[in-house]
Amino acid sequence: MIRTLTGVLLLLLIQSSSALETPIETVEKNLDFKVFINDREVGSHKFRLLQQGENLQVSSTMHLDFKVLMIKKIKYLHQAEEVWQGGCLVSLKSQTQKQGKTITVNATSGANGLVVTNAEGSQAIDGCARGFAYWNPQLLEADFLLNAESGQYLPVEISSSLSEQSNITHMLIAGPEADVRLQYDAAGNWLSLESKLQIGGLIRYQRIFEALSPHTGH
Repeated sequence: MIRTLTGVLLLLLIQSSSALETPIETVEKNLDFKVFINDREVGSHKFRLLQQGENLQVSSTMHLDFKVLMIKKIKYLHQAEEVWQGGCLVSLKSQTQKQGKTITVNATSGANGLVVTNAEGSQAIDGCARGFAYWNPQLLEADFLLNAESGQYLPVEISSSLSEQSNITHMLIAGPEADVRLQYDAAGNWLSLESKLQIGGLIRYQRIFEALSPHTGH
């Protein structure tokens, strides 16, 4: 009888504890950009962010289709799935198709940190790894950032300045391959991107605000 009562009491305690647990809020945000090379629209880059507590899932797709010097046709497709926890990158899967070649990158958390595997092999990143998280300027504050396309962990220098007239923050990511210039509004929302291409020309992102979900407010 005592065992039966004890079991009932434990069950009631578990049920009460479960009832008191606060459900984790899920916030979804979509960011859509038109992509230009110089003044010519050549494609799009779309991001889907799903925040659940300290866990963040980021899905992105970039598609480009254009000609270089009106002769050589370039087709580019990049897809990536990222998982962040507490401001650190803990998982990455990406696939890039360009000029008939396919590039894959996989990164998973292990005992030695974030283990990144690409065509050149594997390397472990100690500590809190971060990538080119343009959608959150706070996550860009690091000495090294992981390139989702190549799997390279690149040294960077970050600087920013605030325009008092427009209240726009201008951020510069100086890296070994190219410099990236970003703009954010007063709320930290990502507005634009500019960077010089190795093949020549300037790639530019333009945010499409009309396509944003009215439920998120961003």
